[in-house]
Amino acid sequence: MIHIVEASRSKRLGALLAVVLVGMLGACGPSDSPPPESRPDVDTLRASFIAQIESIDLVAGLETDGDEVRFVRPDGSGQDVEWRVRIDSLELESGEGEGAQVLGRVRSAWSADGRPITVQQGPAGLVTDMPQWLLDAGLAPAECWALWDEEAKAWGWT
Repeated sequence: MIHIVEASRSKRLGALLAVVLVGMLGACGPSDSPPPESRPDVDTLRASFIAQIESIDLVAGLETDGDEVRFVRPDGSGQDVEWRVRIDSLELESGEGEGAQVLGRVRSAWSADGRPITVQQGPAGLVTDMPQWLLDAGLAPAECWALWDEEAKAWGWT
């Protein structure tokens, strides 16, 4: 009779271990839980900058290779233009004191069909040949700024 009790105890232990193992394997699979909170750093700034480009109407085929971004978007005549963006630097600046905002700066070089996009100082301020649809997205050639929204845990570009 002792042998039977040990056998049933062994079966219960085996069943318990199987349940635990299945639970552990389930924990390693896909999860519906939200990702950990974002924080203002150069990685989230880079990812947000790229996502901002990708969110623009008619942008297609976005590809990244390190700090280079390539995509296609039609120009005003409907012809596809191949865009290239090289991220030269990512910087964070934070004000002093509690509640100070974090400012992100992206320095980059842009080109359309191999032609560099320029920024020059004109009599009335900076002049660029960057299309309005990029400027409307909060992006600019040479230097872009973003503010960290602590409540949304995201960078804002406009």
